Amino acid sequence: MWWIIGSAILISFFYFVLVAIFFIGWRRLNAFVPKGNEQVHTKLSVIVACRNEESHIRQLIGCLAQQSYQNFELILVNDHSDDATRIHIEAAQKVFPKIRLIDATGFGKKNAIREGILNSANELIVTTDADCLPSYHWLESIVCFNRRYPADLIICPVKLSWRKGLFSQLQILEFTSLIASAAGSAGSGMPVLCNGANMAFSRKAWLRSQEDLHQDKMSGDDMFLLESIKKRGGVIRFLKSESAFVITAQANTLWDFIKQRRRWTSKSSAYRDWQIILTACVVYSVNLMLVVTAVYSFIYTDALIVFVSLLSFKFIVDTAFMYTVQKFFQLNNIWFFSLILSFFYPLYIVLIPITSLVYRPKSWK
Repeated sequence: MWWIIGSAILISFFYFVLVAIFFIGWRRLNAFVPKGNEQVHTKLSVIVACRNEESHIRQLIGCLAQQSYQNFELILVNDHSDDATRIHIEAAQKVFPKIRLIDATGFGKKNAIREGILNSANELIVTTDADCLPSYHWLESIVCFNRRYPADLIICPVKLSWRKGLFSQLQILEFTSLIASAAGSAGSGMPVLCNGANMAFSRKAWLRSQEDLHQDKMSGDDMFLLESIKKRGGVIRFLKSESAFVITAQANTLWDFIKQRRRWTSKSSAYRDWQIILTACVVYSVNLMLVVTAVYSFIYTDALIVFVSLLSFKFIVDTAFMYTVQKFFQLNNIWFFSLILSFFYPLYIVLIPITSLVYRPKSWK
């Protein structure tokens, strides 16, 4: 039993340090608000990979057509869609001439983004997903931020669409914890997460990183770019601005959620950045210890005490961090949903990476 107690204490210490780093990083980030009279003329290329997005693409184009900043080209890369995606894009081109439609020659999201970037005309690249809805000042915020604080990679905020129901609320809290961790780690100078649904980068930085993007992996265009830029000592920032949000769709079912997370973690074996690896190890270890002590609780009474203590410790640390980002991400009932998530999260965190070791996604959707 002493090895369990000692391991739990050691892992708890490292986990506390990690969350403290994220907390300090978040507090260091200054809220960014574009100035209304700021004269910016930077040209953008917005890249979106599309595969069977007939139910989303018109909404995205509508949001982009109404952006407060209009000095951009919109490159929509059709990745062999077999629905009406291409038809909708062609119809939109007639009323929104900024659209450039490219039919991908290769396959997969990563390749579609690659072809879009290689065909882009501007130095500043912005990526999002076809099922996302950007805010009205989205591009304006990115352009103004990049002018004041030039960067090779700008990580921008993402949040899930709001729905009623326990499963939806737990998704929102879990996803927000990832984006908040991305922000906190960037603010601390050790970026370990980003999301391709909302990020900007220089075309030059991407071209220098081409060889590091692991084209053999189905996903990971965002994380491998972060890792490559970081390795070269490039500048990576988080844009802490409520006007820079994009809203992305939730997983409709538990199975969709699991498939998405397996797809995300399937590329983790290719990571080489020690901070990314260490962060993943610490998070995995504390959740693994919760699962182990929960199992041992049926055999040893002392293990139950360790389990309850560790669960309570993690709940308090996690919830305290989420309260610091509550206003920015507009979260509600954090204590309640965080408590419920505490009982399911360890099992999900432990099992998903294990299944991802043998799981190879056949598509990027």
